Amino acid sequence: MTKDEVEALIQQRFPTLPPKLKAAARHVLDAPMEIALQSMRSAAGAAGLHPASMLRLARELGFDSYESFKAVYIDWVTHQDGGLVGRTIELRNRSKRKGAGKSLADFLHTELVNLERTLAAENEACWAQAEQALSRAKNVYVIGLRSLFSAAYYFHYVLSTFRQGVVLVHGTGGTVVDELRRIGKHDALVCFTSSPYTVISAQAATLATERGASLIAIADSMLSPVAARAAITILAPNGNLGIFPSVVPHMAVAHTLAQMMVGNGGEEVLAEVGNSEAQLKKFGVYLR
Repeated sequence: MTKDEVEALIQQRFPTLPPKLKAAARHVLDAPMEIALQSMRSAAGAAGLHPASMLRLARELGFDSYESFKAVYIDWVTHQDGGLVGRTIELRNRSKRKGAGKSLADFLHTELVNLERTLAAENEACWAQAEQALSRAKNVYVIGLRSLFSAAYYFHYVLSTFRQGVVLVHGTGGTVVDELRRIGKHDALVCFTSSPYTVISAQAATLATERGASLIAIADSMLSPVAARAAITILAPNGNLGIFPSVVPHMAVAHTLAQMMVGNGGEEVLAEVGNSEAQLKKFGVYLR
């Protein structure tokens, strides 16, 4: 099987897997590069599992050993082009040889792999669909809770500089339902989401789809409960070496998607940008 075929099989089998195999499956989907580069023990440790869980998952998917399962991912890495992936592999090898700065090199490697997967050419179609849906929407609602509030706030802030009808769903005082009260079929909800998934984000996504709004998920995995409901999903894998998931891929999506909307916008977008700039100058927001 190819990597794509393995991932399709994982998504098909996921609902019926026991909890530990679900955790193993999620890690495989979220960090395929680590599956290729790390041992079974290291991959299991990164997922918070016993190595036996990774072996059980491989056998559940029809492989006779973890090595044959891992070989699919090694083959995938081998046939990658020499872009970010190739440079990060070289960076890791150089860091191991020299020893100094290994921690920084590992963090850089992880973020580069995250961004490579987020901004990869094969995702071009979903990016274009998201940009078009947002450009057509009468109102754009944006939600991202807890650590992903920064990405949601940034996206709302940038969109507000060149278009009207942008609503940040922040839920201060438990007001998420109130903030989404008027969402309808001509609107869109952008939901930044990552495991562990918040109850409120899932509820907001459900409400939006029930009202007929376009749901655009910025998710770490296709197994996200928000992605499962979304018409459009931009994957922002956020593998990490620390305690907290990375927010870098979600911020990259917020930044890049907003730039796409400006770049493809018409004269009205240019006029709104000019209006925003004039207002900032009038109030002396920035130092000269």
